[in-house]
Amino acid sequence: MHSHQFAHWPFADAHNTASFSTTKVVREHLPVLMVSHDADGAWQFLDATTDEPGEALLVCMACIYERDQSLEQIADLPLGWSAWRQEVGGSWERAENPPEDDDEDDNNAA
Repeated sequence: MHSHQFAHWPFADAHNTASFSTTKVVREHLPVLMVSHDADGAWQFLDATTDEPGEALLVCMACIYERDQSLEQIADLPLGWSAWRQEVGGSWERAENPPEDDDEDDNNAA
């Protein structure tokens, strides 16, 4: 068990909210260059070097934020949107995620 203390927490989700990241971000300390706030509310903090399923790890949001507080700039990312940047300190670009195949199947069945 661990805890985090921040003078300011910019996310609406709690510090200990589980999020997805990669082994490269968590263990190799690569920078977060891509963030997704999925339609289901899940957050993904990615290094943008791989999308291999074997690379995914669950980590609390505060652990990610503690390493890079510039992530505050995307704390207001709406559900179903992604943001990406070329480098730490670079400008974030944002876009709505395309609908997932499951959502389209559900809509077609209705």
